[in-house]
Amino acid sequence: MTDEASETGGKSPRLTRRGVLALAGTSAIAGCSSIDSLGGGSKATINTYNLPDISRDEERESPVPPSVPVTITSGHFDATRERVRSLLATLPTPLGPEEIPNGHIRKHLTDAASDATQGLGDARTARTGLMALRSLRRARENARYAAAGWGVVDRGLTAAPLRDEYNRTVSGARETRQEHEYVGADPVRAALVHARIEAGLERATDTDVRPREESALLSVAEWGETAEAAQVYLSDARHIRAQFTASLPPDAGSVRQPLTAAAKALLADIRDQQSTLAPEPNTDDRTPGRMVFDELRREAQSGISRLAYAIGPASAVVDANSQLARLRALDRIQTRREAEELARPSDAKTVRDIRQTAYDALTAALESSSRSALARTVLVDAGHKVMAADRELTHHQGEIAASTLDRSVADYWYATALARSASAATQQTVQALEGD
Repeated sequence: MTDEASETGGKSPRLTRRGVLALAGTSAIAGCSSIDSLGGGSKATINTYNLPDISRDEERESPVPPSVPVTITSGHFDATRERVRSLLATLPTPLGPEEIPNGHIRKHLTDAASDATQGLGDARTARTGLMALRSLRRARENARYAAAGWGVVDRGLTAAPLRDEYNRTVSGARETRQEHEYVGADPVRAALVHARIEAGLERATDTDVRPREESALLSVAEWGETAEAAQVYLSDARHIRAQFTASLPPDAGSVRQPLTAAAKALLADIRDQQSTLAPEPNTDDRTPGRMVFDELRREAQSGISRLAYAIGPASAVVDANSQLARLRALDRIQTRREAEELARPSDAKTVRDIRQTAYDALTAALESSSRSALARTVLVDAGHKVMAADRELTHHQGEIAASTLDRSVADYWYATALARSASAATQQTVQALEGD
């Protein structure tokens, strides 16, 4: 799963604004179309005019947004929005060269303020409450970055009080984690909610903080961002916990034992399946079919360590569900490879059909699952593959070799196989949780 990539997985280093800027690409998102292939075999070419019409300017999102089966109150959203606005209100308008002569530093702060404002708008149009929380969290982080940076100029703010604030929040999150009780009525819903709480508290206590800015002012800005991020992760986790607890019947008890037992049972089954993985092919075959097979096989091999060191029993169950789906997807891809169904497409219509099949598989899996909330955790990842494939398609213009589209085709096949595996994996996880 993903927070961005995944918030229910293991611990990962926090990316501050500087880190994001360093890692993020400036790849254009361009809409292309395509004309039919002008050749055959490995030398086939495709004119992008007849490829799927994807807008260059459209910001790509996963077709299946992440969610959590808890109602986020309007009061919580309002308080977060007010926090963003109050931080932005500390900045002079406009923030120009008279206030900060250094153009590089000034741009960092103005960009952060602009991103914070954009985050407020994104939250209003978010497709799920969890997506809205994420947009508002990023808005708070960006607003605090800008406000802390300006605080250096305006009142001589240093990093020391921000580090102290961060350390206090980390202590609070650890205390909350120690006191956390795994209450619930339905073990499936409980697993999903508690996994989000585990992930939020883990991110709030992430101590791998290394501001990388060469500027003293921007280093303080990063500490402001870091302190705010820890606060919002903790606040959101506490709110989700409170809302979930309030929704439970009076006789709801602990679900720690069924969560722990299910995690162990699923982990044992995954280890058994991992021991019988299809062997890695010996041939140097760089086709999209081989690409998707290799990727799923790598994930099947490496996923076991993530499960063994899960941050909590609920996260272990949710991650195991995703791993089961990937193992089934690998089997599907292997079967299709053996049946020679994964030949590189040599014309635009075939690429369009492959893409549409991926989208249809996502829709069908979400609509057909009796436990759609749990299946969604798998489908979000499948959706990210579709999103990546769409983005890759937009990079091409004119007539191109058919092999240029291998990455997109492989990602569409990956998404299709994973989506079609979600239901069976979810059924197995539900049975483990219910002790069947």
